[in-house]
Amino acid sequence: MSMMNGMPGGQLDDLEPTLARHGYRLKDMTELFDAKAAEIRAMFSNQLEPKRTAEIRERMLAAGLPICDIICS
Repeated sequence: MSMMNGMPGGQLDDLEPTLARHGYRLKDMTELFDAKAAEIRAMFSNQLEPKRTAEIRERMLAAGLPICDIICS
């Protein structure tokens, strides 16, 4: 089960710009969370394997990224 299943449309599209507004560009996220850019994009579009999604999500939450308003319901 993916953490992003059942989300209203449009919210995933809002995640990357929201993180960018908080200073997290895609390049920064790849370095901070030991992930490839393609993995992060796949995660945002609900296409990443659930286990890998959980790993990256946990790293993002530990870093205090503002993702729970969008994906932690």
